[in-house]
Amino acid sequence: MSLFPPPAELLPHRPPNLLIDRVCDCTDDRIVAHATIAPDQWYSNADGSMPSWVGIELMAQTIAAFVGLEGRRRGRPPKIGYLLGTRAYRCARADFPAGIGIEIKADLVFRDDSGLGAFDCTLALDGQPIADATLKVYETPDHD
Repeated sequence: MSLFPPPAELLPHRPPNLLIDRVCDCTDDRIVAHATIAPDQWYSNADGSMPSWVGIELMAQTIAAFVGLEGRRRGRPPKIGYLLGTRAYRCARADFPAGIGIEIKADLVFRDDSGLGAFDCTLALDGQPIADATLKVYETPDHD
Protein backbone atom coordinates (compact mmCIF):
# COMPACT_ATOMS: atom_id res chain seq x y z
CA MET A 1 0.00 0.00 0.00
CA SER A 2 1.30 3.44 -0.94
CA LEU A 3 1.69 6.24 1.59
CA PHE A 4 0.70 8.66 -1.16
CA PRO A 5 -2.65 9.26 -2.84
CA PRO A 6 -3.18 7.92 -6.36
CA PRO A 7 -1.91 10.17 -9.16
CA ALA A 8 -5.50 10.88 -10.30
CA GLU A 9 -5.96 12.78 -7.01
CA LEU A 10 -2.78 14.83 -7.57
CA LEU A 11 -2.90 15.69 -11.29
CA PRO A 12 -5.63 17.14 -13.48
CA HIS A 13 -4.92 14.31 -16.00
CA ARG A 14 -7.27 11.36 -16.50
CA PRO A 15 -6.84 8.10 -18.40
CA PRO A 16 -5.75 7.58 -21.09
CA ASN A 17 -3.55 10.66 -20.58
CA LEU A 18 -2.55 9.83 -16.99
CA LEU A 19 0.69 7.88 -17.44
CA ILE A 20 2.17 7.50 -13.94
CA ASP A 21 0.89 4.66 -11.72
CA ARG A 22 1.97 5.80 -8.30
CA VAL A 23 4.13 8.09 -6.22
CA CYS A 24 6.80 6.08 -4.41
CA ASP A 25 8.52 8.82 -2.39
CA CYS A 26 8.41 12.58 -1.97
CA THR A 27 10.47 15.07 0.03
CA ASP A 28 10.67 18.88 -0.03
CA ASP A 29 12.89 18.77 -3.11
CA ARG A 30 12.50 15.33 -4.75
CA ILE A 31 9.77 13.04 -5.98
CA VAL A 32 9.99 9.45 -7.18
CA ALA A 33 7.15 7.95 -9.22
CA HIS A 34 6.50 4.76 -11.18
CA ALA A 35 4.89 4.07 -14.55
CA THR A 36 4.02 0.73 -16.13
CA ILE A 37 4.15 0.79 -19.91
CA ALA A 38 0.75 -0.34 -21.13
CA PRO A 39 0.20 -1.65 -24.67
CA ASP A 40 -2.56 -0.32 -26.94
CA GLN A 41 -2.40 3.26 -25.71
CA TRP A 42 -2.62 6.48 -27.70
CA TYR A 43 1.18 6.62 -27.79
CA SER A 44 1.89 2.94 -28.52
CA ASN A 45 4.04 1.72 -31.37
CA ALA A 46 2.72 -1.23 -33.42
CA ASP A 47 4.41 -3.68 -31.01
CA GLY A 48 2.79 -2.03 -27.95
CA SER A 49 5.95 -0.27 -26.81
CA MET A 50 6.08 3.39 -25.74
CA PRO A 51 8.21 5.63 -27.98
CA SER A 52 11.06 7.10 -25.93
CA TRP A 53 9.91 10.66 -26.66
CA VAL A 54 6.92 10.05 -24.35
CA GLY A 55 9.46 9.80 -21.51
CA ILE A 56 9.47 13.58 -21.25
CA GLU A 57 5.75 13.43 -20.42
CA LEU A 58 6.48 10.86 -17.69
CA MET A 59 8.89 13.40 -16.23
CA ALA A 60 6.38 16.25 -16.54
CA GLN A 61 3.62 14.24 -14.85
CA THR A 62 5.97 13.35 -12.01
CA ILE A 63 6.66 17.07 -11.49
CA ALA A 64 2.89 17.70 -11.57
CA ALA A 65 2.46 15.07 -8.83
CA PHE A 66 5.10 16.90 -6.75
CA VAL A 67 3.12 20.15 -7.09
CA GLY A 68 -0.13 18.26 -6.47
CA LEU A 69 1.18 16.87 -3.19
CA GLU A 70 2.22 20.35 -2.07
CA GLY A 71 -1.22 21.70 -2.95
CA ARG A 72 -2.95 18.84 -1.18
CA ARG A 73 -1.08 19.69 2.04
CA ARG A 74 -2.58 23.20 1.73
CA GLY A 75 -6.05 21.86 0.99
CA ARG A 76 -5.91 22.84 -2.71
CA PRO A 77 -7.13 20.75 -5.66
CA PRO A 78 -4.79 19.80 -8.51
CA LYS A 79 -4.03 22.70 -10.81
CA ILE A 80 -2.83 23.24 -14.33
CA GLY A 81 0.88 23.56 -14.97
CA TYR A 82 2.86 23.91 -18.17
CA LEU A 83 5.94 22.22 -19.52
CA LEU A 84 7.97 25.05 -21.01
CA GLY A 85 10.65 22.79 -22.43
CA THR A 86 14.13 21.41 -22.06
CA ARG A 87 17.44 22.03 -23.78
CA ALA A 88 18.18 18.33 -24.08
CA TYR A 89 16.33 15.09 -23.50
CA ARG A 90 18.82 12.23 -23.66
CA CYS A 91 17.55 8.67 -23.86
CA ALA A 92 19.53 5.46 -24.35
CA ARG A 93 16.58 3.64 -25.93
CA ALA A 94 14.30 4.14 -28.92
CA ASP A 95 11.31 2.80 -26.99
CA PHE A 96 10.17 1.24 -23.73
CA PRO A 97 8.69 -2.28 -24.07
CA ALA A 98 5.09 -2.88 -22.99
CA GLY A 99 4.76 -4.28 -19.50
CA ILE A 100 7.97 -2.86 -18.03
CA GLY A 101 8.05 -0.54 -15.05
CA ILE A 102 9.93 2.74 -15.23
CA GLU A 103 11.08 4.71 -12.20
CA ILE A 104 10.89 8.48 -12.62
CA LYS A 105 12.82 10.90 -10.38
CA ALA A 106 12.51 14.67 -10.38
CA ASP A 107 14.80 16.84 -8.26
CA LEU A 108 13.87 20.47 -7.69
CA VAL A 109 16.63 22.74 -8.99
CA PHE A 110 14.93 26.12 -8.94
CA ARG A 111 11.54 27.69 -8.27
CA ASP A 112 10.54 31.30 -7.81
CA ASP A 113 7.44 33.16 -6.68
CA SER A 114 6.29 33.76 -10.27
CA GLY A 115 5.69 30.02 -10.77
CA LEU A 116 8.76 29.29 -12.88
CA GLY A 117 10.77 26.25 -11.95
CA ALA A 118 13.29 23.66 -13.11
CA PHE A 119 13.68 20.00 -12.21
CA ASP A 120 16.48 17.55 -13.01
CA CYS A 121 14.71 14.37 -14.09
CA THR A 122 15.76 10.79 -14.77
CA LEU A 123 14.07 7.63 -15.98
CA ALA A 124 15.44 4.29 -14.79
CA LEU A 125 14.80 0.70 -15.78
CA ASP A 126 15.83 -1.98 -13.29
CA GLY A 127 17.76 0.66 -11.35
CA GLN A 128 19.80 1.75 -14.38
CA PRO A 129 19.32 5.30 -15.71
CA ILE A 130 18.03 5.30 -19.28
CA ALA A 131 17.03 8.94 -19.81
CA ASP A 132 17.59 12.38 -18.33
CA ALA A 133 16.58 15.99 -18.86
CA THR A 134 16.20 19.25 -17.00
CA LEU A 135 12.60 20.36 -17.46
CA LYS A 136 11.54 23.98 -17.23
CA VAL A 137 7.98 24.34 -15.94
CA TYR A 138 5.43 27.00 -15.09
CA GLU A 139 3.00 26.55 -12.22
CA THR A 140 -0.23 28.53 -12.54
CA PRO A 141 -1.13 30.83 -9.63
CA ASP A 142 -3.45 29.68 -6.87
CA HIS A 143 -6.94 31.15 -7.12
CA ASP A 144 -9.49 31.26 -4.36
